[in-house]
Amino acid sequence: LKTSVRLWSASLDTSEEYNAVRLQAFLRVRQLAVTQPYPFVEEALKLTYLSYAKRSKFGTAANVASVLPTLTFMGNCIVELYALDYASAYQHAFVYVRQLALHLRNALMKKTEESRKAVLCWQYLHCLKLWAAVLCAASGRGGAGGGAPPGGAGKDEEANLMRSLVYPLTEVILGTCRLVPSALYVPLRLHCVRLLQQLAASTETFIPTTSVLLGVLDLKEVTMKPLHGGGGKKGKGGKGKSSSGTVRGLRLPLILKLPKEGTLRTTEQVDGVLRETFVLLNREADLYRYSPGFPEFAYAIAQRLRKFNKEIKNGQWRAYSKGTVELCEKYSSFAVDARSTLVDAPKDVRRLEALKPAGVPGMGDRYDAAAAKERRLEEATRPATKRKADDDVPREKGAEEKEGTKGGRKRKGGEEDDDDDESDTEEGEARKKSTPKKKKKKAAVVNEADLKNVEALEEEDEVQEGLDWSDDE
Repeated sequence: LKTSVRLWSASLDTSEEYNAVRLQAFLRVRQLAVTQPYPFVEEALKLTYLSYAKRSKFGTAANVASVLPTLTFMGNCIVELYALDYASAYQHAFVYVRQLALHLRNALMKKTEESRKAVLCWQYLHCLKLWAAVLCAASGRGGAGGGAPPGGAGKDEEANLMRSLVYPLTEVILGTCRLVPSALYVPLRLHCVRLLQQLAASTETFIPTTSVLLGVLDLKEVTMKPLHGGGGKKGKGGKGKSSSGTVRGLRLPLILKLPKEGTLRTTEQVDGVLRETFVLLNREADLYRYSPGFPEFAYAIAQRLRKFNKEIKNGQWRAYSKGTVELCEKYSSFAVDARSTLVDAPKDVRRLEALKPAGVPGMGDRYDAAAAKERRLEEATRPATKRKADDDVPREKGAEEKEGTKGGRKRKGGEEDDDDDESDTEEGEARKKSTPKKKKKKAAVVNEADLKNVEALEEEDEVQEGLDWSDDE
């Protein structure tokens, strides 16, 4: 078991050869967990999670292209392994979720830099993502990558034990959001909102995240005028440090915090944060659109966004806000009409989606469809940026060739004789001297016949009086 787990969680290599080794190692671990007697599955669950937690430390934004796919694969493997025996999985999940809560409590009480770094890091966030995926799979929905099978068939009581961990995990995620309420860790809060919405959709429970999302709009940096030139500190000559103050190609799902210098002061940063915020607000409204209490739930959102439209001057951001307000009003009008036909009193309504018509997808299906659409849009935008970068290269080469032809002949070989270089320079100097002389000759040429025609000076002009023949018309 230890050898297989070591091969499964070895160096984060993305080559096809090693991915085959990683897959075979997990299949062996799963086979042993199914076939061996009871205590063996306990050891398998423990070793796999601890190995994942160690490897998730390296899942940062710097090496996200190579590490994130491997971590996603490892997370899906753990979700499948924990679905084999929910009775054992509950014990391990309870211990490890409690461990995450203890780290958060230390950060809240001690308020030291070391205690906060233990929470505000990629390792902690990846662990939260893993347990959110495990609990979603226990509720009958997909895992970390959306493709894990819903294990635990015929074990409703054991699955209900896993569902009981949704509340403590939700409290841990909300505490992580509120640990540092500054603009620096806005991407972390948006990550946590996504996890909460995933839990709400999979378990069909009401987990509101509007306070976190609307708190982003309350940041003073959002309403301030963006700085030009990156927003970094100015050095000599008044030039800012663009390397530390700007975030070019901002992709919020791949970063944990914004730069310290010029935090949320550039147009690119504010636009990326607001776009992500309004996407999550629209998804929040779509999740609870069939709840009888949606009109009251959407009232606070619409009221705050109308105030935001008056504070902001950017037309694109106002369009984001206006679209969300119209969506809330549309869903609210439907909920008001639908709940008037309910037979049960409001206090007797137990289902969250009591207004959902027959044949309409549930919360989980709508969430999966929205997430899949978002992934397709993100993948569609990636080749465009690469293609644009590739097109810029031949343009620069063509411009250099044109400039080279103006100065003289292009060099085809590796070296040329000194006589050719001297002739090129002489020709260039001759051309420079000849161009102004030609202009002077053209300006000095005068027709002698016109000078002899004195009678033309005595003729009267045929211009009518009262007309303006100035150059302005």
